[in-house]
Amino acid sequence: MRSRSENNDISVHAIAGTRVVILGLNLKQKYDESGDSSPSTSAALSAMLSGLTVAEDANGADIAASESSLPEKNGQSPSHDVSVGFAIDRRDISSGKSTSLNFDGRPIQKFHYGDYTVEPGHQYEYSVRRMIKAPSRSRYSFFSRPKYVAVGSPLVVTVTTEDPSTAKHGVYFNRGAAGSQAYAEKFGEFRKWHRVNKYGTPHWTSTINPLTIPDPAKKKEACAWLSRGLEEALLEFISQAKDSSWQLRVTAYEFTHKEVIHAFAAAVERGVDVKIIHHVKGSHRPKTRYNDVVKDKDGKVVKEWVPDKTTSDTQRAIDAVGFQSLDHARIWHHDTFIERHTSSIMHNKFIILLRDGTPVELWTGSTNFTESAFYGQSNVGHIVRDEGIAQQYLTYWNKLALDPPGRSKRHSGSSHDEEDAVPMDEINEQLQPDPAGAQPHDSITVFFSPRKTSDLLNWYADRMGDAADSVHFTAAFGVSQPLARVLVLNHDGKLSNEVGVRRSPRIARRIKTDDKLLRYILLDSQPSEHSSEKSRASAEKKGRGNDYCDYFDFKKLNSNRIAYGAVLSGRMDELEDVASSSAHSEALTGLSTFVDFVHTKFMVIDALTDNPTIITGSANFSIASTEQNDENMLVVQGDTAVADVYFTEFMRLFDHFYSRDKRNESLGKGSKSPRPRAWIDVVEDDSWMKPYFDPSNQLFRERVLLS
Repeated sequence: MRSRSENNDISVHAIAGTRVVILGLNLKQKYDESGDSSPSTSAALSAMLSGLTVAEDANGADIAASESSLPEKNGQSPSHDVSVGFAIDRRDISSGKSTSLNFDGRPIQKFHYGDYTVEPGHQYEYSVRRMIKAPSRSRYSFFSRPKYVAVGSPLVVTVTTEDPSTAKHGVYFNRGAAGSQAYAEKFGEFRKWHRVNKYGTPHWTSTINPLTIPDPAKKKEACAWLSRGLEEALLEFISQAKDSSWQLRVTAYEFTHKEVIHAFAAAVERGVDVKIIHHVKGSHRPKTRYNDVVKDKDGKVVKEWVPDKTTSDTQRAIDAVGFQSLDHARIWHHDTFIERHTSSIMHNKFIILLRDGTPVELWTGSTNFTESAFYGQSNVGHIVRDEGIAQQYLTYWNKLALDPPGRSKRHSGSSHDEEDAVPMDEINEQLQPDPAGAQPHDSITVFFSPRKTSDLLNWYADRMGDAADSVHFTAAFGVSQPLARVLVLNHDGKLSNEVGVRRSPRIARRIKTDDKLLRYILLDSQPSEHSSEKSRASAEKKGRGNDYCDYFDFKKLNSNRIAYGAVLSGRMDELEDVASSSAHSEALTGLSTFVDFVHTKFMVIDALTDNPTIITGSANFSIASTEQNDENMLVVQGDTAVADVYFTEFMRLFDHFYSRDKRNESLGKGSKSPRPRAWIDVVEDDSWMKPYFDPSNQLFRERVLLS
């Protein structure tokens, strides 16, 4: 839901998701569009936010008063007070409870604010006022005075958060920010230190693993805080299958989470018809016995099939389930699971809910059925309560259950009958051909992989390139070339995507882009220059060096605002003494072994318009996910409620990581600079506002976008 409110001085644009409300703030007075930062403009800003000062009532409470109403002192008018930010209060309309959102009474010094403590399906009223420094001297000096006070009449805006349990689309995000101050403060007493050797560099690290917390109540609390409704929603989705009149059709890549596995087992015990297609891959390796390679009578090495880790972990989890009834145990082990061998990776993670054979609902998204998916890295679960969409997935599932080859070139290796051996890339393009142009307004389109070509990936890139206002994009495993080439284009597409960025002297300068467009890119980790150079060298070897571009190219553009996963660290030289680390220093759960922070795969184009595009699912926007893996993606066109949920959750995660990236950069190895002022102090003049009114600054674009 979106709502706007304004008065003569400021405006507020509220965007409500399910558990996040974003407030875009702006000043009503117009300034020089050229972005003049001359003293006159600075003075105009100060004057705009300094029209009110503070007096006290008889009880010592602060009240707003206009300058004309205040008495003169020694024959002089009161001086202007510089605005130092905003005061924001929230009231839950149903309960009447009011909460100040200003931490420790400090002003909010930015033009957008994220409220991450709201509940789904609630109506909230936000009151926004400006804050100034409290007068240093008072007629009532015996009263204790706050350092900052809110002035002026409050600007009120009301929104209702989305309820994912009833809408056509139910979208659930986990916390995805285990490495946070809040998690460390709540559960830091259960921290454990480990010496790890990740990427070949031994170092100390700490984790706060919720599953190893000895106190059952605290363990449950920690898991619930991290899951943030995602795990609960999935278990509730499965539990809808009550008896033998219901069916569940499932695909699973990683399948180790005990609660989810037990939920499926419980469904089997209720008589539900459960069928689960899961990833099974491995390789043939020399067989060994007592550390010696086994050979046959002719002296040839005997090879045996060894499952990959995903397959072996899944099989152990399946085998660990016990049943009171032998019949149910037999159903579980002999009739429930279908192995998917012939694709590159069976990367789907969706569930179709059927009643009497008719599909009624779908669960999809990025969430694997693992502990790390719920309690670690960021993930999304997306329910679609639409029989037509569920039927499309069921048709796809039925084809997948036959375990046909993934791609046409593997046809000859299939052991199936000729009719059943039609490869999945042909089947998928029959189910949904590659699109041409944008999808119709108020539509849902489904795409399955693998596909014959990368045209679908290029179509995603085209949608990104068509963005008029904004792009919000998560990339867990880096940015593929078709998308990277869009990210080095200006808003008018004037830079050819066939021209290399770093190698071409024609574009070695900083690339300027349209002042309006802002593209947010959220990565799991900071890219490596070494890896970038290796990839570039490989591209040059193949004759595609001038086409190649990546993070180190598109990060130069002012239209690209980039963050990557991180925890808040101390100064590197301080961290060498582990014992001196704060008890509240941020730590991950330690449950993720590969992707620590960002595992979502979604893109939102022009999120705040009336016709947003939401692309979400299991695929990583890569060549492999398009041409090789079993994947599924939803394209939701024109649904502002869905866009609001994805947008607000994206901004929650982006702001969380961006602030840590910038602070960590300033405290990098060898840095002796003091802690950034923004983390510990309030800027007590109007300089905090200047970047928001400088057209060359990304914060200017962000202010315009969100307002």
